Amino acid sequence: MYDVLTTGQMIDKLERGEIGECVQGDNEGEKVYYSKAPGAHDKLLVEHSLTHIQEVFNICDYHKKSFWIIKPNYVSFREALQAYKKGKTITCRYGKDFDGEPFVEDYNEAFDKDISFEMIIHGKWSIEGWLNE
Repeated sequence: MYDVLTTGQMIDKLERGEIGECVQGDNEGEKVYYSKAPGAHDKLLVEHSLTHIQEVFNICDYHKKSFWIIKPNYVSFREALQAYKKGKTITCRYGKDFDGEPFVEDYNEAFDKDISFEMIIHGKWSIEGWLNE
């Protein structure tokens, strides 16, 4: 479901609102994300997996050997629908496919696919590129 990325790839692809999580390496479980503090939106923070302490993300030797995934920022169906009306691509992750992986539906042209109330209520909706406007 997720692409496994090197530290450099994760930094290049990480958008505001998303979370980079270390899945392999000495710092497994660490999370990297952009600061939500006013005026510090370009500052990458790291949250340590054991202490949950936040600090500015610096690339150390052990980060160079780590691998990461990027988790999307999930929003409500209402927020996704508003973004869709503005021409954004929205995605819903809901249920499981035959391999047990989350089922992913992209909506980028028209709502010609069936949407159930279960998807609206329990689906995990995300908006692609929504913070790079």
